[in-house]
Amino acid sequence: MKRLTSWTLVLTVLFASQHLHAAQGTVVDRSSGYWYAYASKLPIGATVRVRTTDGKRHTATLAVVDPESITLELKTRIPEPARRVPYSEILQLELKKNGSPIARSVAIGAGVGAGFFLVMLGIFAASWD
Repeated sequence: MKRLTSWTLVLTVLFASQHLHAAQGTVVDRSSGYWYAYASKLPIGATVRVRTTDGKRHTATLAVVDPESITLELKTRIPEPARRVPYSEILQLELKKNGSPIARSVAIGAGVGAGFFLVMLGIFAASWD
């Protein structure tokens, strides 16, 4: 009986893994047309992260989107002129999401407050006679 149960479990896991792997979707070729369609939907002035074929990563402001390339204003310490990046050189292009500094501050404050409370509770418990 144990052997039957173990074989049933093994076959179920194998079938489920093949089914899940097949359900992941098809691979999309990220050609120039793909990047143009994506970049044209981004708002001008948005902060984007770009990784190019030469291995460089940039955080920049999207300035111009045309059918051949995008123009970026790089966010660097020393100002640089706007850079035109052809779609053929783009490996990754994503919109940078700016997290809410208020939510982050509230989370940090709550963590500090909880830690302080636990320390004081420990000191109180240690001094209890």
